[in-house]
Amino acid sequence: MNAARQHPTTKHPTRPLHTLHTVTLGIARCAVGALILTHATATLRLTGTDQNTATRLAWTARLAAIRDLALGAGLLTALATHHDTHTWLTAGMLADAGDVSVFATATARGHLPPALGTAMTIAALGGAAAAAPLTLRHTTPDTGE
Repeated sequence: MNAARQHPTTKHPTRPLHTLHTVTLGIARCAVGALILTHATATLRLTGTDQNTATRLAWTARLAAIRDLALGAGLLTALATHHDTHTWLTAGMLADAGDVSVFATATARGHLPPALGTAMTIAALGGAAAAAPLTLRHTTPDTGE
């Protein structure tokens, strides 16, 4: 390495906490997606939906589950292959922000039990808030990257 060179040779230096935070978000999103995908009817039953309706509408829960699995797997794959994770993090954050809106509205309209609706809203808000700092682009003075 050239002694005059003060920054790492990689375009984006590894930041262990950033990487751990990103891995945690990817694994959590995959875990939630897998859980809902494999227990779609039970997930809907938690919302107070009767068994017959939950069985008929399980496909809607599976859609959200597949979305979360795809976003989590994409994020983890980008990280593992040293590709930019920004797009995956932003997409997950936007999906969570949409979930916040849907859960809060459903709770306010009485479509979800208050305690469960509030918990779901807070969980989605937490997902969006956890991803937000990772989506910030940092620049370095010498490279502009």
